[in-house]
Amino acid sequence: MKNFKLTKLAILAVLGAISAQSVAGGLVLPDNNLRSDLAWLSERNVIQISLSTWPLSQEEITRSLNNANITNSEQEAIIQRIKKNLDRKKNSVQLETHFASSHNSMPQGFAQSEYSDIRYTVSGNYSTDDVDLNLTANGERALRVENGSDYNLNGSYGGVKIWNQWVSFGEIPQWWGPGHDGSLIRTDAARPVTGFLIQRADQSPFETPWLSWIGSWQYQLTAGQIKQYSSQPNTKLIGLRMTMNPTDFFELGGSRVVMWGGDGRPNNWNSFWNAMGGRDNTGDYNDDPGNQLAGLDFKLKLYPLIDIPVSFYGQMVGEDEANLFPSKNAFMGGIEGYHTLWGQPLNWYIEGANTHTEWDKDGVMYRHFIYKNGYYQQGASLGHAMGGDGRMLTTKVEYTLDDDNRVSSRLMYAKVNKSNFDGNKLFPKSETIKGVDFGWWHNFDYDISTDAKVWVSKTDYETRNDIGAAVTVNVPFKW
Repeated sequence: MKNFKLTKLAILAVLGAISAQSVAGGLVLPDNNLRSDLAWLSERNVIQISLSTWPLSQEEITRSLNNANITNSEQEAIIQRIKKNLDRKKNSVQLETHFASSHNSMPQGFAQSEYSDIRYTVSGNYSTDDVDLNLTANGERALRVENGSDYNLNGSYGGVKIWNQWVSFGEIPQWWGPGHDGSLIRTDAARPVTGFLIQRADQSPFETPWLSWIGSWQYQLTAGQIKQYSSQPNTKLIGLRMTMNPTDFFELGGSRVVMWGGDGRPNNWNSFWNAMGGRDNTGDYNDDPGNQLAGLDFKLKLYPLIDIPVSFYGQMVGEDEANLFPSKNAFMGGIEGYHTLWGQPLNWYIEGANTHTEWDKDGVMYRHFIYKNGYYQQGASLGHAMGGDGRMLTTKVEYTLDDDNRVSSRLMYAKVNKSNFDGNKLFPKSETIKGVDFGWWHNFDYDISTDAKVWVSKTDYETRNDIGAAVTVNVPFKW
């Protein structure tokens, strides 16, 4: 018994030393509450940070908070809330459950996608300044996105920092672009693609005067393999995104993804370099190197210019290229505001997206003559949640009552899958969707949180009409 007590004390001492000496760093996965708080500060020039490329790095968040221009207690309270949120995620074990009454027929936005109606999750994170390990085990029932199994490791990854670069491998959710309810090129609407991810930790500007005008900048390089892609098994997905902030009121981003290889396809270096060099669209089934999407996005902040906390943003993504620029384009744009009501943050946005090419052409966006399952994984879009050949208009208002309560309401009108593309399993038929949802996030004692949502939606098919509710409960344990 004495030896057991000594062993227990030794283990506790080691864990205590790790907790005391480690500095949490690494990746920060998509989180709507965190994004809302960071955006409120960023839009008012309290901090300088880009929020269009997820996952973020904790180093960049910390750098921006350490350089914050705090002028009142409201800003300080939001900063403390962000730090508490980050502390909750790192060096902890979390238990989470999700229950939904039915499949929500409305496309979901940033960090809102659930791949099943019932989910049980156990996750553990260990982070230091140079190592970030995250193991997430999920058990699911009533799957919305088929996975070949009721059990998965979605959200698991391991990463190390080499100089100023995080090099990670795992099932890492991504989001590329300034949109809230969608990005035309990369979102978390589908399950994460298993693969590598490399990005900067600290996004400080170049020191040389030749490049310092770019301002803070980031890149994200990914390479993985699409799961359960029946038309061309073992297809690879390679992507690159870069952003720069030359001023405090303007951000510019560029993204490109390539579907390449797969069973029975050329997998040699020559084919790879042809794909990377854009030498495709040959029309030859045997020699065409891959399918590509590329585009640009921007955000323009009015606050630094005219003291109004409102921003405009937009995105253009093409299925092809002409003269080195995207062609056969789809478009997305929006306006967002970050205000104060009774001393607490009030955020809103209005966003529209069109995944027809050139506004009204069908059968092009997210489609390819070789990769016949399209730009989808397991039937869920790797780009905008509604998939190709659709139009969507949404508006949302979110109000933070206090550190422990947030409420929101979202309205949506969408026309999806006009071409009835059967590769889009979430929205397999042409239909019009009209809906509204209401959300309430609450934090109890001991940091136990609930995220509840109720919704009403109506579609062209009675079987898809829905009145539903869902709740997610999270219980963290720090070490």
